Amino acid sequence: MKISTGMPIVVVVALLASALTACGGGSSTLATTTPTATSFDLQTGVTGLVMNGQTATVALSGTAIVSGSSVPFTGSGTLTLAPGVTTTFNGAGALSQTETISGTVTAAGQSTAYSSSVTDFYATGNDAFVGETGTSEYDVAQAAFTYPTAVMAGSSGVLGTTSNYTDNTMGVALGTTQVSYAVTAVSGSSSSVMVAVTDQVYDTQSTLVETDVTNYSLTDAGVLSLVSASVQDSSGTLTVTVQ
Repeated sequence: MKISTGMPIVVVVALLASALTACGGGSSTLATTTPTATSFDLQTGVTGLVMNGQTATVALSGTAIVSGSSVPFTGSGTLTLAPGVTTTFNGAGALSQTETISGTVTAAGQSTAYSSSVTDFYATGNDAFVGETGTSEYDVAQAAFTYPTAVMAGSSGVLGTTSNYTDNTMGVALGTTQVSYAVTAVSGSSSSVMVAVTDQVYDTQSTLVETDVTNYSLTDAGVLSLVSASVQDSSGTLTVTVQ
């Protein structure tokens, strides 16, 4: 996810995320309870989310830097994760899943409509993550991300790293993104956990420039659902919460 600012006072928010590698920092709805020993299948969850998609109403909030000042905004919209379709990515067969968000944001008493999208790509056969495209960005996994089939509260690890470019010619490098996950128990539940996927975005000088966190619910039946996401970079902060 990224934040972009438009005309002074009026803030335009663009949500750019992957199903599992959403390219937000700060807030999270994760519970902090004693870990359960129950095992959950994250790979099955990813496969189901890519196959079936998800549509939800979302609330938006945060701050954007406009003319050097931090301007708070709120808003609402509709998030759509389309079911995956067969395509190609970086010269190989793949499944693509497009995520879009459209709605309205309000800042300093003024409102504006917005619409944005990002597309994630998964390897055919095992749904390993292979890359993502967005506005002026083409991110390629250095090695396809595979997801663990058995996680439990307290589990964590690095999924992989992408090399980021401005377009599919991969002629202009933007830097890299390291993607990791952490699993946390849900208070009062033994049938679900929260999975936080964190993207740490570095520029070509290896300076951390953005942190994104996407939170999912994962059930013992292997159902993965987006719950919330947040982003923090030099433009401001954004939190997206499924209603």
